[in-house]
Amino acid sequence: MHAFDHRLPTATAMMPVLAVVAILGFVAGHDRSHAASGEKSRRILGGSVLLEYPSDWEPVASASGIPGLSIAHPVVLAPGGDAANAGLITGQLAGGEPSPLPERFMTRVRKPPDAEVVDLPETQAYRYARLSIQGFDQMLSIYAIPNPGGNPTILACYASVALSAYMRTCEQIVATLTLVGQQPSYDLAPEPGYARRLSASIGALDAQRDALRREMRQGASLFTVQRGAARLAAGFANAAASLSLLEPSLFATAQAQAALSRSILRARDAYTALAAAATAESPSRFAVARRQVYEAETSINAALESFALLGYRT
Repeated sequence: MHAFDHRLPTATAMMPVLAVVAILGFVAGHDRSHAASGEKSRRILGGSVLLEYPSDWEPVASASGIPGLSIAHPVVLAPGGDAANAGLITGQLAGGEPSPLPERFMTRVRKPPDAEVVDLPETQAYRYARLSIQGFDQMLSIYAIPNPGGNPTILACYASVALSAYMRTCEQIVATLTLVGQQPSYDLAPEPGYARRLSASIGALDAQRDALRREMRQGASLFTVQRGAARLAAGFANAAASLSLLEPSLFATAQAQAALSRSILRARDAYTALAAAATAESPSRFAVARRQVYEAETSINAALESFALLGYRT
């Protein structure tokens, strides 16, 4: 038997995000009054949303933008027409993301955000408050409205600490939102029954993976690694089959589930390749398969984080 490094990377521990899922499904009531009570308000159309805003806020041609958040055809409102330190940006995100916030943006988020489902006059939205992201030193809250027929709508309220009072005004503007040319999205709260079944499937997979990965650590024989990798490939295949039986009622949840299923099948294939490389005693094939395992499990973590952005919590 050739001697080569058949250790598995220790940094690939799959986070058991959904091992025990509780539901954060409350609907936070918003003040549905006009943007500025007692003051004359104005209206502006931004993509698929119509907003009312107070007379001391003005449309702005452009804003500096939020790192990692690419908003198509943005509409910007700012107090006094100065968007440098406070304002609201609305527009649409690119479609195809498995979660309400794009992956590129999430890589900049310092702390996983809490998701709330908020009630707006004609729809519901996911709200992510008090976001802290790299490269942006202002207060930030984001509202995301899924759109099964097109690109999701995003609204971002931001302000420097010194102008924090404008965050409340921005949220009042968001609370006036009505959709234009887009179907309302209701009942975005997590589904308890779906969460229990998903949690059971992922929890079983994570327990099996943890046990087998311990056996496959440094010092294990190639036979042990081959056997463990083959069993893990079967475990990931079973998890994918279990997920295929779930039928989420929400478009956003279905997107997250599809991404998770793809990542799990990718891990199945990676462990299959790892078992074959160990059987063949091929250092080069083993190195490639080990990298594939790492990348597949990293994608599983990202897919599980998408569920957290939909309000699912451990």
